Order: sequence, then C-alpha cells, then structure tokens
Amino acid sequence: MRASITIFTILALAATALGKNGKCHGQRLYCGRSLKNMEWTDDKIMAGVYKGSQWYPSELSPENLPDTLFECDGRSGDDALWWRSACADSGCHDAGAGHSDYCN
Repeated sequence: MRASITIFTILALAATALGKNGKCHGQRLYCGRSLKNMEWTDDKIMAGVYKGSQWYPSELSPENLPDTLFECDGRSGDDALWWRSACADSGCHDAGAGHSDYCN
C-alpha cells in the first residue's frame, strides 16, 4: 500500500513538471502570455517564430508578444511557432489546459 502511494505521488509530480516544461503542443493556439507562463522568454518566442518559417508582421516585438496569438507547429519541433493574430485592444484569452487560446 505504501509503495503504491509513493508511486502515485511520483507520477503526480512528474505530470506537474511535464506541464511546466515549456513545450507547446502541435496545432494548438497559445497567447504570448501563456507561453511566458510556461517559462518561455521573449527571445525563445521570437526564435520559435523564426524556426516556424512562416510570415509574421514586422512590428512583432517583445512589447506586444503577450497579446499575440501563436500556433505551435508540431511538424517543425515543439519550439516552432506560427504567428496567427495580434489580439489588439481586446487582448488574448488563456482557455486553460488542453484548449487553444483565443483573442477576446
């Protein structure tokens, strides 16, 4: 019984760590703010956009990253991003674990 509790505890901690490891899931949308909450830096987000090799606006900058919507490109690796939308004044909404974020 004690061994099963220990194993359960280890698995629960591992699942928590995996959720915060900074990996995005392919074809899911993420606000820049959500990526930052997953411990992505501004530099890592911009590197992900470059790695995604898709068009992005020239005015994309660290100042507007939090309210920008990105798609995680699972085909190019878990750190490649595609720019999808600037959420402008309405802001970007974190839809929670397992769901794509969206502009308000």
